[in-house]
Amino acid sequence: MFWGLTGCSGTGVSTVAAVWNRLGAHVCSLDAVGHGFLNKPAVKKALESELGIQGLSSMSGEQIREQLRERAFAFPEILGGINRVLHPRLKRWVANSVEELRDENGVFVLDAALIFELGLDNYLSRTVTVTDRLERVMKRLTARDGISKDTVTGRWQNQISLREKSMRSHFVIRNASTEEMLKKNAENFYKEVIQRMEEPGGTQNKKETDKKRN
Repeated sequence: MFWGLTGCSGTGVSTVAAVWNRLGAHVCSLDAVGHGFLNKPAVKKALESELGIQGLSSMSGEQIREQLRERAFAFPEILGGINRVLHPRLKRWVANSVEELRDENGVFVLDAALIFELGLDNYLSRTVTVTDRLERVMKRLTARDGISKDTVTGRWQNQISLREKSMRSHFVIRNASTEEMLKKNAENFYKEVIQRMEEPGGTQNKKETDKKRN
C-alpha cells in the first residue's frame, strides 16, 4: 500500500515517519527529493531564469536552499517562482515512483507537507495527517532550528490548514503531548492499523469508514 503522511511544518511528521521506518516501512521524504532536484543543472538554470537571481546556476543545492529559505516565505513572488519550477517535477516523480512500485510488496510511505496541495493523494492508498497547535510548533522550531516566528507562520500560511488536511485524510494522529508520547502513538498506529491492513484478508482493497485516531 502507498501511504501519505502529511501535516504542517513542525507538527511531528518526520518523527512519525522515523518510527514507521524503524518498524519496516519504506519511507521517502519529498523534501529530500526536492533537495536532490536542486543539484540538477537544468533545475538550477530554471530557478535562475524564473526568479531572476543571478548566480543560482553555479551554486550547490545547499547554497541555493540557504539563499532562498527565508526569502521564500517573506516574498510571495519568490515562493511562487520556486513552486512553478519544482512542483511539476515533484508531482511527476511521485507518479512515476508509484507506477514503478505498484507490483512490489511492502508498506510505502510518502512523507510530504504538500500532499493535498499538489494532488498527490490521487496516487496514494491512504493518507494520515499529524496535527499540533501552532503555539507549540513555533516554540519548538524557534528553539530547535533557530528560525524566526515569522518564518514558521509563513510556512503555515502557505499550506492548506491542518483542519482541512485532517478532514481530507483517512486518519489523524494528534501530537498534543511529548515527543515520546507521539512516538508511542505512531508505533501503536503502525501495528494496529497499517500492519493489520497489510495482512492477508485485510482491508487494503476494501472500502472502509474513515477513522480518526487520537
